[in-house]
Amino acid sequence: MFQHSTWNITTTSEFQRSSHPTCSKVRLFFTRRSAQKRSDILLNFLNENRDLVGAGSEQISQLKVAADYTNPDGNLSFVELNQEIGGVPVFRGEVKAGFTKSGELFRVVNNFAPGLDYYEISKDFGDPATAVSHAYRHINTENTMKRVRLNEKASTGIKAVFGTGDFATTAEKMYFPTEPGVAVPAWRVLIWQPVNAYYVIVDAHTGTMLWRKNIGEDQTQSATYNVYANSNAMINVADSPFPRSPGPISPDGTQGAGIARTSITRVGNEAPYTFNNLGWITDGGNETDGNNVEAGLDRDTTNGVDAVNGRVTGVARTFDFPINPFNPNTNTGDSPVPAGEPTVGSNTPYCSSITQPHGMVDYQRASVTQLFYIANWYHDETYMLGFTEAARNFQNTNFTGQGVGNDRITAEGQDCSGANNANFNTPADGGRGRMQMYLWVAPTPDLDGNLDAEVVIHEATHGLSNRLHGNASGLQLDLARGMGEGWSDFYAHCMLSEPSDPINGIYALGAYDTFTAPGGNNNYYGIRRFPKAVMAFTGGALNRPHNPLTFQDIDTTKIDLSDGAFAPRFNSTADQVHNIGEVWSIALWEIRARMINRLTWAVGNRRVLQFVTDGMKLAPLNPTPLSERDAMIAAGLASGTPADVADMWAGFALRGFGASASIQRVGGASTGGLGTVRVTEAFDLPNLFQSPNLTLSDTIGNSNGVADPGETVALTIPLTNSTGIVANTTTLQIVGGNSANYGTINSGSTASQTINFTVPAGTPCGSVVTITLNVNSSLGGTSFTRTISVGTPVATFVQNFDAVTAPTVPAGWVVTSAGASTQPWVSTFVSADTAPNSMFAADIASTGGLTTLTSPAIAVTVPAATLTFRHRYNSEPGFDGGVLDISIPSVSGGAFQDIVTAGGTFIQNGYNSILPATSTNTLGERFAWSGDSGGYVTTIVRMPAAAVGQSVQLRWTFGFDSSVAPVGGGWNVDTVRFDGNSQCIVTAAGVDVSGRVFASGGRGLRGAAVRLADQNGVMRTAVTGAFGFYQFTDVAPGQTYVVSIMSRRFNYSPRVVQLNDNIAGLDFQPE
Repeated sequence: MFQHSTWNITTTSEFQRSSHPTCSKVRLFFTRRSAQKRSDILLNFLNENRDLVGAGSEQISQLKVAADYTNPDGNLSFVELNQEIGGVPVFRGEVKAGFTKSGELFRVVNNFAPGLDYYEISKDFGDPATAVSHAYRHINTENTMKRVRLNEKASTGIKAVFGTGDFATTAEKMYFPTEPGVAVPAWRVLIWQPVNAYYVIVDAHTGTMLWRKNIGEDQTQSATYNVYANSNAMINVADSPFPRSPGPISPDGTQGAGIARTSITRVGNEAPYTFNNLGWITDGGNETDGNNVEAGLDRDTTNGVDAVNGRVTGVARTFDFPINPFNPNTNTGDSPVPAGEPTVGSNTPYCSSITQPHGMVDYQRASVTQLFYIANWYHDETYMLGFTEAARNFQNTNFTGQGVGNDRITAEGQDCSGANNANFNTPADGGRGRMQMYLWVAPTPDLDGNLDAEVVIHEATHGLSNRLHGNASGLQLDLARGMGEGWSDFYAHCMLSEPSDPINGIYALGAYDTFTAPGGNNNYYGIRRFPKAVMAFTGGALNRPHNPLTFQDIDTTKIDLSDGAFAPRFNSTADQVHNIGEVWSIALWEIRARMINRLTWAVGNRRVLQFVTDGMKLAPLNPTPLSERDAMIAAGLASGTPADVADMWAGFALRGFGASASIQRVGGASTGGLGTVRVTEAFDLPNLFQSPNLTLSDTIGNSNGVADPGETVALTIPLTNSTGIVANTTTLQIVGGNSANYGTINSGSTASQTINFTVPAGTPCGSVVTITLNVNSSLGGTSFTRTISVGTPVATFVQNFDAVTAPTVPAGWVVTSAGASTQPWVSTFVSADTAPNSMFAADIASTGGLTTLTSPAIAVTVPAATLTFRHRYNSEPGFDGGVLDISIPSVSGGAFQDIVTAGGTFIQNGYNSILPATSTNTLGERFAWSGDSGGYVTTIVRMPAAAVGQSVQLRWTFGFDSSVAPVGGGWNVDTVRFDGNSQCIVTAAGVDVSGRVFASGGRGLRGAAVRLADQNGVMRTAVTGAFGFYQFTDVAPGQTYVVSIMSRRFNYSPRVVQLNDNIAGLDFQPE
């Protein structure tokens, strides 16, 4: 759908992998220091890399600057450019970039929709009311707007509003890209329900659903607030009325002592929060409503803070009301609602059993005041961390002129639509975020969620993480939303922490709210399976970690919860979003511990939050824990110190997110967990990496461009350092061959050396030689294995599908299909790589199906045999896609299996996705090509070793699930070439040249440099020993060489020799 790419500061980025740098170092950043406008720097960069972006200079010049700002700490700056066509946004069409304080561009995240013709694209968007009807149908909900007329006063040319108020249904024009060069007019419909809210994008012409997301996430004049405060914490807020943090070191059921409330007088714009021009409550105002937050009760059937008895009114801007909340030590306290009023209304319909207008008692006034106070503190501190207007925060008035505005949070306390939970719904910038806080009805009297600051901050952070990832559309899969839960836990614990909190401590989340939760022991566990505790903090009878979670615990096949100090409070699906969040959050907690130990709490606690926030801004859409890890480290490399980056890597590695950790299956989108995420954890720290690919030159040999038996070739081997730490005294040794000294490789740099390697003379033609590279540096040792194919490939089978008339399939090729709606492979003259034809399998927006294309039998003669083909794919990303299978007669009776499973190796452009298990695509849970290739790409795959000496068949299979498919989408395959054999030029075995260098008087001369130069000018040097002896071994025969002596004391005449055999006694006397 898009031209997806993320470009980092190291040479492993996409555009750098396309070339092979030969210089010893590369620059750390994409651009030099500059005082130029940052958005112009980014536009220039995109123009210089137009092919990668997928746009011409005119379209790049039309990108709209959505944000260009610097974090309040002054270190990192960010620019976002949005793609629009005639003022209509392109869905997810954006380019984001990070800059250092010196104006150096260090990271680009590209999500541009490529190849669109802005002049020819359809401008017909149809009727927005029809689109709204389709959207309600797609979420299986009655259209409550069908009798509501268009609100013409509130509507614009881009946005249609149905109804009134902040929770009206809206439909916004969008262009939705479906394939390169194609985007369809669409409407993004926002539907508010009592608990959840949905974005649904529908095709303006067909009503087809193109995308959907439930945007809810569960869980100058001063004013005076009487609240539960903690002046020692990062924000002046107490955890709850009965805080116990850190908690007990065992699940002993103990509770925290009650604390008194404190009267806090604030305008809200006191230094350093001077950005709050209107403060917390606008001058003249006297309610819990301001520029950042509207807080109140939601006890009636309408969405939002109730119009009657909703917001709290102060007494001359003083909000001081008595409250006697539930006391977990005595099980006593006042009811949080008026006498006789039910806590939670009937679910059918919501809240209808509560008499209206409902009452309001002092308990509720105090509770709402607490909610308003917490939410405003959260706004101010996250603003300081860079969640500003330009970053799409929540404010009614945006003072900087950036962002949309009119979207202050609605914080709905004691919401009667649910209980024992909380949630936050995040629409795009300009739409109000909705926080719903519930009563917890297990004890008597009930607990009030407004009073648990950990839960309030947890929910508010959903708004931050969703807005920073694709403006509320970037966290969709369970892996991504799981990190959302983790960030929410992490921000709550960091913001409520204080200097005296021990690193080795127990920190529960939502301890007050979960007093009577199943399993009990709320101050040890809170609402999670394990408490927040660093790995080094152990306890219990076996002295195990209080929190043992590691990366593999999100994988159902590997999860192990038996290794903690105490049993988990509960268990559920490993990849359920809250469980994923626990693992992500504890890794961040390990990083925080290291930074606090090194820098003190005051510096380290804030710094880690800064890096986490900046990392979100630098992450791709639908990030995984590993891509988010890399984004956070990129922020550290650009704005932190080597010690900061080392702390990050150490924390991630300790919890299994180490340098070689990997993800095999990303799973789906369910929030409840599907059990389909598959990961491999690793605990290693980063080291030098052999990247980009090594290159081979045989100009010192026979110059035919490949390695031949007995030939000496030059291997240019780059090493990249992206660790954040300088690598000193770096060396590389080819096992059984030569070595090279790379010296110092700075972080963010690549160094290359050229090392000669001789292919063993007896190597069979067409074989694959494996070489081992041992690398040592101050970072430690590491090894890599690389392969070299021997000989020139010989094509034994080719097919470009051009000798038939479309839609005919060439003779010997077999097509099958399954599924009622499947269209089988056909040859087509549309979008061929070589005219006129290619093979094409269509992506169908219907019930799941697949189609296969099988080749004739092809002989595999040599181990170096490869398949090369050109293909172009455009399918529903992550759900529809294609795979390559192979049938080997001697393996499993010739049954088809995936080319990689069979032992094949992709050399170029292998699989790019994993199809989810939940998909009705029969290829579910398989690696595949999916999404948009952006045109034809070349894939090369080496055949499995088991195929040598046999005739194999290759099968291309395309599968799809249901509902969604790009217009004209599918898979084109063309220009198939099979290199099943090889030809070699056998290089004769090397010969030796030896002799002595004499001084005057007939003595051997020690330390003289003897040079052996071939006819191409390539030179080798030997140094004479104690008696003047020298020797060159393995010299290529059949050439003329010049042998010369370099000495400061004597002059020697050079010798020209023709080498066909060993030469001994080639002696030199001084003139």
